[in-house]
Formats: sequence, C-alpha cells, structure tokens
Amino acid sequence: MMTNSIQPNNKGDVVYLLKKWFAIVLYTSIVGEIIFFLSWENMMGCLMELIVWHIFNGFFLKRKIILEHPFSFLTFLSMFLARYLPLPATLLEGKPITYGFEMPFDTFFWETVMFCVASMAFYTSIHYHSKKTNKIQKWLFKIGFFKTDPITLWILGLIGIAVRIQQLIVAGEVEFGDVNNKFLAGLLYLQYTPIIMLFPTLCGISKSKSRNLLVWLYIAVLFITSFATNSRQSMIFPIFTLILLYFIYVLIENISVFKLLSPKKIIILGFFVFVGLNFISDISLAMLATRKVRSDISRAELFEKTVQTLQNDGLMEQLRNTSIEERGQLISYSNGWDERYINNFMLNRFGNLRVSDETIYYAHKIGFSNPKMQDSFESKALAIFPLPLLAIFNVKLDKNQLLYSPGDMLFMTGGGANALGGYRVTSLVADGLATFGLWSFPLIFILLFFSFKLLDCFVIFRNNQVMFSTIGLINIFGFLGMYRNSIGLTVPLAYILRGFWQLCFTYWLVVFIIQLLPYARGRKN
Repeated sequence: MMTNSIQPNNKGDVVYLLKKWFAIVLYTSIVGEIIFFLSWENMMGCLMELIVWHIFNGFFLKRKIILEHPFSFLTFLSMFLARYLPLPATLLEGKPITYGFEMPFDTFFWETVMFCVASMAFYTSIHYHSKKTNKIQKWLFKIGFFKTDPITLWILGLIGIAVRIQQLIVAGEVEFGDVNNKFLAGLLYLQYTPIIMLFPTLCGISKSKSRNLLVWLYIAVLFITSFATNSRQSMIFPIFTLILLYFIYVLIENISVFKLLSPKKIIILGFFVFVGLNFISDISLAMLATRKVRSDISRAELFEKTVQTLQNDGLMEQLRNTSIEERGQLISYSNGWDERYINNFMLNRFGNLRVSDETIYYAHKIGFSNPKMQDSFESKALAIFPLPLLAIFNVKLDKNQLLYSPGDMLFMTGGGANALGGYRVTSLVADGLATFGLWSFPLIFILLFFSFKLLDCFVIFRNNQVMFSTIGLINIFGFLGMYRNSIGLTVPLAYILRGFWQLCFTYWLVVFIIQLLPYARGRKN
C-alpha cells in the first residue's frame, strides 16, 4: 500500500538485476545478430534497440519511478518491450530481427521516433506536478478507492466470476449488444480482485494464512473458467496479475532477490517455468484448434472439446508439427495480410514488430494523411460516446457500421478485399501516419501524456507515502497490455474520453451497493 524509503541499488535489488540482465540479453543478441544475420537492415534494427534501451534504462528504469507511478510505468513498459523483445526473441528462433519485413529501414526509423515521443510524454507526465494531489485523485480518495477490506474484495471477486459464467452461458463478450450485457461485460475484471489479498501490504489489509489458502483455491477456479472461454488472454491474465503484484511487493519491501531465490529454488522454479510454458503452449494450440467451432457450440461443449484435444497425444503432436510447418510460409504484403513473426504467442503478443512493418507498408501505399483514414477516425472517435449523448447533439451514427478495426480500414484502403470486420491489429505509429501524417506525433504525445496522467490517478501521496488504489491493483496486468503494439489512435483517445471514467464509475457503483449490504456494512479487515 505504501512506500517512502527509496533505497540505493544493491546486487540483490530487483531493479539492479533487471538493468543487468536486460543489458546482457541485448548485447548478447546484438553480437548474435552480427554473427548470424549481418546486414544493413538488421544493423538498423540493432541500432533501434540500443537507442530504445538507453532511453529506457537512463530515464525510466528506476525504483522510485516504478513505485510512485506503477500503472503508467507498466503501460510505458509495454511500449518499450515492443521494441526490445524482437531482437532476442527472433534470434532464439533462428531468425533475423527483420524476419518477413518489407520496409525494415522505415519501420526501425519510425518506431524509434515513436518511442522517443512516448518517452517524452511519459517523462513529462511523471515530472509535471508529480507530488501534488490533483482533483481527480482527491475525488477517488474521498469516495474510497484507496481503502478496502477482505469482505468487499471477496464480494467483488464473486461478482466478477458470476459475470464470467453469465458471459459463458450467453456465448460471449458483447461488443454491440444490449445495455445490460455491455454493462456486465464491463465488470469482468472484478473476477481478479481476490488475488490482491495475497499482498496485504499493497491493498492495506491484515495478513491471514487461512485466507491465502482460500485465495489460491479461488485462483484455481479462475483458471478453469478462463480456460473455458477459449481465450489465451483470459488464461494468462491471473498468472501475470500475480507476477506483477509480486514484483511491486518485492520493490516495496525492498527484498533482496538472492534472499528469495536460493540456487535450489532457482532450479525448481526454472523447472516449473519450463513445464508451465510448454503446458500453456499446448493449451494455446488446443484452443486454436477448437476456435473454428467456437460460435457453433455451447461453452460447455467447447471446454469439453478443448480438453479432449489436449488429451489426444496424437492430435497434439500433429498440431505442433502443423504449427511449425505453417510458420515458414510467409505471405507477401501485396498478396494479403500476414502478421506472423514470433512463434511463442506471449512474446509475439508484446514484441511483434512485423505488425509495424506491415502497417507502415500500407501507410506508405495509401499515402500519409489519407482522407478515408481521417473519415474513419472521426467516426470511431464519435462512437466512443454513448448513443443517447450523441442524440442530444443531433449526431446520427450507426455503430453497427463501425464493426471493424483501424487495421481493417488501412488494409482495405490499400487494396485488401473483404477487409472490414476482420479486426486486424495495427500500430500506433502507422495508424497515426496514415491518418494525420507527421502531425500525428504531437497528437500522440498529447494522448499519451493524458493517458499516463489518468493512470497516475490510481496512486496517491498521503503522509509522505504512496498508496495504491484497489482498482489499480486489480487491473495491473490490463495496464501492461493496454498500449502494446497492436493499437490505433482511437485506443488512447477512448481511454481518456470514456474508458477511465467508465471504469471508475462502475467500480464505485458496485462497491457502493456492496457497502449497503447489512453484513458488509462496517466490516473492517
């Protein structure tokens, strides 16, 4: 929940070790790239990695910044990882950093510029009135966002998991459905609430071993329900929520990593990580194999079919071999959409730089500041607001005509057939250039600055200490993936204009109702 003592780095400090191993991995990867894949294009990629690393390491990878701005830091971290991971990840798979690229020099140049803009936005946000409590923070503190108790946390978690089960029954996440289902879908994140009770220091409750056991049992149930969704994102969410909360906890307590991990524990942990990654990889393959029938059968049948696929050793081996064979069959951008880059789905999720290369290719093809992209952005921006609000201002908009992503529009404008509705990912830099040209960079700076500022509202300084809001801790992994390399301009805009406020309102409303319950009223930790 708090920290005030910012200790100097020591050999057991987790930030010191992160700096050390980030540097070792990077420089080793650069040497490997030079030895095995020497070319001007790949050297440009190495240069981008060096610039990005030195900016991140020199200005932002600091214990004080992480603890005082944890949620905005994690969001910025994903932007760093998108440009750091490609080199070591592709090298591990025996591929150059430019694997599948068609515009490597442009991609590395624009991505470097993009990271510099993001860095300036983050730097400005954390140094502009950083220790002063703003009105939003005061408001959130006043209505109880920084105070909670175990009873409330359990009820929030049960509400979230009940919504998850309801969503499974109605077969899905609702994008443009009825109001009730959309509201319920916005409460799904509450299912992860009990996890934070494993870290009482963060959420300001008392310690309890018996409660911890119940939380671990709850996490097991979470994993099963997440597995039933046939969504890899849902499956890894509780795992990485745990990891990130533990990371913040270690920083707050200033715990030496060497005290936590003896050589014996490292070996055991390494074994479980290896087995766990292979297991998750197999689950991922089984999910992908059954995904094509996801819309045709019930969630219970889908879950059963996925389990049957996992248990079929012959089929799983065939899926592994098929997956390996398909990875090598890349498609030229002129012949279709192909964003395949890193084989590991987790590394690919946070380090797919080929998405940037492909979208920059189409941005050049259609021309910067493209009128169609601008019209689409205008419609998407208006669609952020609820229809009743638009009606007040006599704005007519059919949201059913906007069931596509910026990547779809970019691809279709560049000549792709039947592109709309495919929900292709895009990159912030390419979407910006295609929509507003070089003017996109000042716009991106503004959007990121206010995004980081809003994220910092989930942290507050009281009595010379840092306090973390409950809602921030629950969403910690969501913040890490919020601005990863797959978004367009409308994502940060939507967060500023609606996402942040809607998240705060729904959380406040649910907690307010809980506090009205007789058995919850007046309960303390």
